Amino acid sequence: MPHIICVGAVYMDTILSIPHFPKEDEKLRATNLIRRRGGNTANTLEVISQLLPAHNFDSETSTYSTELSLLTVLPDQTSPDTQVVISSLPDVSTRLFQYRQGQQVAASSYIMQSAANLTRTIISANPLEEMTVEEFKGAIKPLITADIGKEDVWIHFEGRIPEVLLQCVTWLRQKYGYHGKVRVSVECEKPDRIGMKDVAALADVVFYSRIWAEAHSDTSTCAPPITASSFLNSQLPLTHPNATLICTWGSSGAEALRKTTNGPTLSASESGWRPSADQAGQPIDTVGAGDTFIAGMLYTLVEQPKWGIDERLAFANELAGRKVYRQGFSGLGEEIKGCERWGEKLAKRPQPG
Repeated sequence: MPHIICVGAVYMDTILSIPHFPKEDEKLRATNLIRRRGGNTANTLEVISQLLPAHNFDSETSTYSTELSLLTVLPDQTSPDTQVVISSLPDVSTRLFQYRQGQQVAASSYIMQSAANLTRTIISANPLEEMTVEEFKGAIKPLITADIGKEDVWIHFEGRIPEVLLQCVTWLRQKYGYHGKVRVSVECEKPDRIGMKDVAALADVVFYSRIWAEAHSDTSTCAPPITASSFLNSQLPLTHPNATLICTWGSSGAEALRKTTNGPTLSASESGWRPSADQAGQPIDTVGAGDTFIAGMLYTLVEQPKWGIDERLAFANELAGRKVYRQGFSGLGEEIKGCERWGEKLAKRPQPG
């Protein structure tokens, strides 16, 4: 019974579709407005829940074949925002909510998505106190204690507050070690969160964004122009043995390196996925594409243990590509399960180990 636990913030997203990015003090009419629950880890769990088979939940025993959990901070339990967030979440087995009493407003993002070049500009506001190390330990310890000896526990962290995450991941490593039943992945997305470098050094899997790679490339060892491949190679000495390093590069695709202690480093590269000529369409929604990519990788790492790094990267890359051609996430899992390349492979679902 594998268990995937995602740790991060949940946002209420307001997405404005606009013809172009406005100039300062310009008035501009939006062509569409969508309000939906967002947040990196909640989006990731939503996509993973679609990839799991329908029989993942046994109604007779009320158990899950693969458990999904979300650890996040929310406003007061009576808050309308809290109720909207809870009702919008995917079917997860355990909701580890840390409520902030008296707070009525959830974290929010206001996203301007330009039709001119499909860029997105995000303005976020979070009035809630961030999760503490002690809250993390208190929520996670009972789950791991219950799960150890069964199957793997995978904990994925959104790269939010580096000093807090470093203490959380250090505690996990000191208590449960490396290469055991507890695996850790982290996301290095926003370049200003420099301390995530120290967290990444402790992780089994690290997801780097393009803007992170471009901001943190050492030009003395990584000559311009910076590429996903050159950046990942520069990170090999900075991460622990057997780590998997992944860098997404927007519409250009993604790269991955798998470090090994007893052999050569394994690598994989995928170009950006696009529909075939007979499936004409235009990209319409890039919000959550990175979260979808991470969902694809976590799903294959936990549910498809026999897949190699190249196959995992190809699947996650295509999944994220398909997401860009739809609004939101609804029906994404069903679509990729129905495609010729992946349908039969996803249906097999071999047991871990």
